Amino acid sequence: MKGTLLLMVCMASLVLAMDFPGEFVQNPGGSLALSGLSGYRSSPARHLDDGEVAGFGLAYAQVPEASLQVAGAAGEMGLGLFRIAFFSSYAEMDSLYRQVYSELDASVMHSWFVGGMGYGVSVDILPGQESWTCNRYKAGLAFLKKPLSVSGMASLVNQGSFFLVDYGAALRFDGSRFGAFMEYDGESFDVGNYLKFTHLSVISAYRFPEFAISVSLVLSVGDWSLSGAYGNSYPIWDWFGFTASKSVRKKTIL
Repeated sequence: MKGTLLLMVCMASLVLAMDFPGEFVQNPGGSLALSGLSGYRSSPARHLDDGEVAGFGLAYAQVPEASLQVAGAAGEMGLGLFRIAFFSSYAEMDSLYRQVYSELDASVMHSWFVGGMGYGVSVDILPGQESWTCNRYKAGLAFLKKPLSVSGMASLVNQGSFFLVDYGAALRFDGSRFGAFMEYDGESFDVGNYLKFTHLSVISAYRFPEFAISVSLVLSVGDWSLSGAYGNSYPIWDWFGFTASKSVRKKTIL
């Protein structure tokens, strides 16, 4: 019995993931995943994994051909039925462009639904020329009938008189060892899956009709998760990245 409980705790730690902060990154686990540390494209409608009370992590991604790179940090914590999350990132493209972005998300969790809202602000800079500030608003909702879920998200970017609206919808199957999802953003479909072993997870996603692929390997030891990811958006660019994250869990007396 004790060994079984230890195995369950170990398997739960594999669920913790972190989305990449860059706009150019196709998250292997899907942007509308229902758990994990937040990123730029992620839905604010997320819950904490079983037994988790908080988590934090770091992420980095790069497009070598474009001299484009982004680094970010994220964290989350649970307050009863509520989840509070944040992330901040810094991006640069050679000496031509800089961006500093920060976002705060809040969600309410229930056995059969998750709803959330987020607010972000970015400062975009063309060194030696000009800078501007953009506001970003996000809202998401998910309905769960484990292991299935249906979710949606909308975001609005505002800068002066400029408005840009994005949305997405997803259908997911999240099992203990295998999962799959399909997401649609109005222009393309992302289809992905994951496979979990004791200390290793393999996650992949594919996009069409404009082809793109992303693959991630996640190594989990205790409450720590380390991942490496590679993506290709043919014929534009290749990107690679890595994350390091840690979950904080309630103490369990075995």
